[in-house]
Amino acid sequence: GGYREMSGAVPPAAPAEAALSAPTRRDGATRQHARIREVNVLSLLAIIVCTCAVTFLSTSTMLHVAFTCALFVLMAAMGFARAGAGFLLAFAVTHAWLALNVRFDIGFPSPMAFTFVLEMLPLLMPVYLLVQAPSGKLMASLRQLPIPSPVLLAVIVILRFMPTMLSELADVRDAMRTRGFLRSPAHVLAHPLATLEFGVVPMVFRSLTIADELASSCIVRGIESPCAKQSYYAHGMRIGDGALMAGFAIASILIVVG
Repeated sequence: GGYREMSGAVPPAAPAEAALSAPTRRDGATRQHARIREVNVLSLLAIIVCTCAVTFLSTSTMLHVAFTCALFVLMAAMGFARAGAGFLLAFAVTHAWLALNVRFDIGFPSPMAFTFVLEMLPLLMPVYLLVQAPSGKLMASLRQLPIPSPVLLAVIVILRFMPTMLSELADVRDAMRTRGFLRSPAHVLAHPLATLEFGVVPMVFRSLTIADELASSCIVRGIESPCAKQSYYAHGMRIGDGALMAGFAIASILIVVG
């Protein structure tokens, strides 16, 4: 009975079309992110590849930091300055703590864990931009690559499903806080089973509902049709996209080689 009350307090999920193409609640209105719609998705994929090369092949800490700052500038130019500042702050805090950890031989938390976080944070910055792109534009751009349709569809669903689930999780957390289940950390620790029930059970039901809506939306949009798919998003490569790819490619090569 408790989880029914909790699930009833959660606002109804958006339709599957909104789940696939609408930006998350955190990111604000669509008009604030019009710039991400103008960028070719393939250029974002190229930046992700460059970031992987710098992250795992670079031996210079200062160049790694400089490349991360360049990613922050890119996010700010796309209209995601707050999210970019969060990534940059987490990167700076992790880097500073790792330096203290190594200098004073602090064994807990493990330096390997901080190293992993330090390497993943720059990679998450272009991935964040990729997730913000409309699913139609993402699908149209990825169709230009030699990727099988089932794999392509799975990638699109994964990229759009995670932000939707994070939004649903925020709704469940707000409902729990309104009903007094998240009064304090001590209360959560004192009632772990109740917290688990009121948090996990609504998420399970919402996940099943969203999965059904996504499947229905894909069928209605003709995902099973063998005909050639069209998109109203322009996915041609512009001069700005080429300059963006060339700049990050040259920077990554210089950092890795140097």
